[in-house]
Amino acid sequence: MKQTTGKITSLALSLALALSLFAGMTAFADDPAAAPAAPSTPSASQNAANTAPAPAKSAPTNSTGTSSGAPASGSASASSSTPAVQAPFISNYSVDVKNDSQLFPGGKADITITVVDEWADSHGVQLRARINTGSFVGKDAIEPYAEADHAIHAYKFEFKDIEYTGGDNTFKFDIITEDPVNVREIVTRSLPVNQCAERPEPTPSPSPAPAEVPKIMVKDFTFGGTSVEAGKEFTLELTLFTTSGNTNLEDVMVGLTFPTDSKSISLASGSMNTYVGTMAPGATSTISYKMVTDATMNPGAVSITVQLTSKNGEAVSSPISIPVTQPERFEITNIEAPETMMMGEEGYLSVTFVNKGKSSINNLTAEIQGENLANPGQSQFLGNVAAGTENSVDFSVMASAEGVISGKVILSYENAKGETTSLEKEFSCTVQAMPAMDDPGMMDPGMMDPTMGEDVGGGMPVWGWALIVVGVGAVAAVIVVVIRKKQAAKKLAQLEDEDEDI
Repeated sequence: MKQTTGKITSLALSLALALSLFAGMTAFADDPAAAPAAPSTPSASQNAANTAPAPAKSAPTNSTGTSSGAPASGSASASSSTPAVQAPFISNYSVDVKNDSQLFPGGKADITITVVDEWADSHGVQLRARINTGSFVGKDAIEPYAEADHAIHAYKFEFKDIEYTGGDNTFKFDIITEDPVNVREIVTRSLPVNQCAERPEPTPSPSPAPAEVPKIMVKDFTFGGTSVEAGKEFTLELTLFTTSGNTNLEDVMVGLTFPTDSKSISLASGSMNTYVGTMAPGATSTISYKMVTDATMNPGAVSITVQLTSKNGEAVSSPISIPVTQPERFEITNIEAPETMMMGEEGYLSVTFVNKGKSSINNLTAEIQGENLANPGQSQFLGNVAAGTENSVDFSVMASAEGVISGKVILSYENAKGETTSLEKEFSCTVQAMPAMDDPGMMDPGMMDPTMGEDVGGGMPVWGWALIVVGVGAVAAVIVVVIRKKQAAKKLAQLEDEDEDI
């Protein structure tokens, strides 16, 4: 009987134990956040701890994150007999963006998240948080059980140097238990990172305007007047000018090119090539050259070509022309005037002139002026006088009163420069009273005819003798003029010989 009673008691205890295990397993299976039971059979105290009702808690927040105290989606409510353990939830978080105020794609940040996980804390397990989104890249965050805040069952995950790759700003992560005995399904949580932003498209910089290189030219040139005299040194000044543009002319050079078939002009000193350097648009620059012309060159114009070059601009050739004149050598070589004249007598004034220069004398006029002239203001137009030519001009001279004629000959002309100039030469002549022909005192006694005053039959009258005297004087005047003409021709031949020798 006692044996039968013992067997019944053992069967009753076994049935009670089986029912207790079955009830505990049913309550544990109703909690979606709870891990499946370990293979080993737990003790009654462990089951009581796993199924003990958890006190209600408010979820804490901070200034940079949001919190949620609601259980994870899909979690089941506790059974009527045993309350369910609250699912893990985010209580607060912070985002520390590095090197900027916003998290642009490619930027990095430290994200700290606090998760309240009652089950993990009650089971004493370590948790790992792993990023579960393509918008963020970084290492896992691990929170050991020993470092959890057991007062509120809080695990603090610190994600260091998380890189935002762009796109969605939702930061998702998986919570994984790291305990071979207490194993739970992976729980995924997420939060918005409001600092995420797409980097604005950079404003395209305006395309630079194409380089507009200015042109260069010879704006002006001077050489000291309207012409230069052959054989004399002069200064040629060139004024350079650049047109408008948006860039500088670099390494500007100026060169001179003289006519290849002429040695009429050359540099007196210096170099034919001059370095100017940089010239800005709209700028001017002046350079000068010491030059000299050949003393034997014919009058005319000398052409010089100015070559303008630069590193980044177009080469330019600018011709200039310089008029060259020969020095004036127009002279009055001789003036012949009577030294003494009788009142009422007409004398002759002869002026000889020569052009020794290499330029012609144009529009030559001759004029006599003076005091005690009976016929003042006589003028003659002689035209042009070629280079190396001698000529003369004659004037008649009569006195208006006894005394002295004081006069001058004026030659006016245009030179090779077109300038009007003149030469003057003075002369003087003494005027005496005409002697009376019947005054015996005026005649040489030796020349008197012994028969004068007598009535000589068949003799020449006095007026006949007077005509003879006048005729002799006229012949003498013609002889004088002829002699002067021959002398003038001889002098001209001598000048031509001298020019040929030169």
